[in-house]
Amino acid sequence: MTQSPRSWLYVPGDRPDRITKALSGAIQADAVIVDLEDSVRLADRPQARRNLVEAATAHHPADQTQRPALWVRINSGDQGRLDLDVIFAQPLAIAGLILAKCETSAWLDLVAANTPAGLALCPLIESALAVRQLDELCQHPSVQRCHLGEIDLLADLGGSPGQAEVLIGPARVALVYAAAAARISAPIGGVHADVDDLVALATSSAHWQQLGFGGRAVIHPNHCETVNRSFSFSNAETAWATDLLAQANHHRAGAFRATDGTMVDEAVLRRARRIVGQ
Repeated sequence: MTQSPRSWLYVPGDRPDRITKALSGAIQADAVIVDLEDSVRLADRPQARRNLVEAATAHHPADQTQRPALWVRINSGDQGRLDLDVIFAQPLAIAGLILAKCETSAWLDLVAANTPAGLALCPLIESALAVRQLDELCQHPSVQRCHLGEIDLLADLGGSPGQAEVLIGPARVALVYAAAAARISAPIGGVHADVDDLVALATSSAHWQQLGFGGRAVIHPNHCETVNRSFSFSNAETAWATDLLAQANHHRAGAFRATDGTMVDEAVLRRARRIVGQ
């Protein structure tokens, strides 16, 4: 099984030079998100859409699992409809859409009806209403995973940055629960706003990985390597999982005692399979 993207690099749609560089593989991003929303001024969005189409037309990897995967963040409402009209006027090599300010399954239905069949949709959870609707959003048939937009969510809640952990922490946990219940991919965390503080980036990323997140969005290429490392299993974890699964192949019982003396059942094996990517 191919490893799911860990680092999701946002690139402004009105910067074709940055889009080209990001998609060239010169940056260690697992996924590149061409942004048509907040990082692009309203007046520049028509050109941003054209830039996206040009880049996506040229981005045709022979292996669809090849990194980086190309995603697009679209707007909500009327601007979102314009995004869809332009980018799907012709077939494009896009892995999926990030739906900014997604709050209802009705919007998911509309987007799904206007995109190629099977295209992955990822709601961006960035409002209190969206948090309240997590189960509905995660269980939509077109949703592959959810992204958490922490900066916008904090603004919607009216909280101060000093209380961000208190306010956003419960939303992270709720999203992990909702994604697991819906049997979709692990959620993707929000960006780290301090470009130069790689220590804090690594610390928070490691915490989120332990919490059950599968990766996080980034706004600077220098963050990709740190995020990829934080959301990768260690050599020791991989060795443990590989050995445990090998032992399981020699046991027919539902539960067995491993060579280290611990009892192993299906729940333990599920974690081992996740680590080795089965």
